[in-house]
Amino acid sequence: MVSDHLSVSGTATSSHLTPPSALERVSGHTGTGAALTLLGALSGNPLAVLLPVLSNSLASARQRKRVEEALRQIDTTLNEHSDVLHNLSDSQYKLVNEAILALLHTTSLEKIQYLRRAVRNSLALADVLPQEAVILSRVIRDISADEASFLINNFHFERVQLWPLSPKDDKDKVLAVSPESPDGLVVSGLVSLGLLSGAGPIIEDMGRYTYSSIIAKLLVLLREPRP
Repeated sequence: MVSDHLSVSGTATSSHLTPPSALERVSGHTGTGAALTLLGALSGNPLAVLLPVLSNSLASARQRKRVEEALRQIDTTLNEHSDVLHNLSDSQYKLVNEAILALLHTTSLEKIQYLRRAVRNSLALADVLPQEAVILSRVIRDISADEASFLINNFHFERVQLWPLSPKDDKDKVLAVSPESPDGLVVSGLVSLGLLSGAGPIIEDMGRYTYSSIIAKLLVLLREPRP
């Protein structure tokens, strides 16, 4: 974490300089700090003190603009909740940092919106355990916007099935997804992320999946926060 008397690179600075922003104070990850410093320097805006070495990764001006705007919005959000920042748990701190770091490498505008939500919602997720924070950080880094939307829209189902439903299946509890459809690819992605797992060992459950228990907290991070 950068102190009030150190620059991002660790060089001593005058105490009369502008204090670090909320985003700087919580961006303690080495990769996050380096990336933030460079992006800010390129943009020439108040974020200029934040970011050093991502120019090759952020080759597109459009991409840089998307990320700059997202970081400005995140900084505003963190400033609005500055009282919460003083009491962040290590798990919350990890989630915030990992979401910001993932944002810097994300080209999807929809995914950027989910990551912004993850930063804001992490501030209220006080009961997250350290191991849960490790898993959630990995998931929010790798999950696609389509996969996140699928979970939000379909978590009320008890099962996801990649085969046609039988007449005895309850359509309110089991979601049928064609393996050849776009949602079929999404289901495969969620399986690879460990968010969907086989429903059971019996033949009737072949092609059926249930949701991982971590999804409840994942959705707390990804959903639009209530006013």
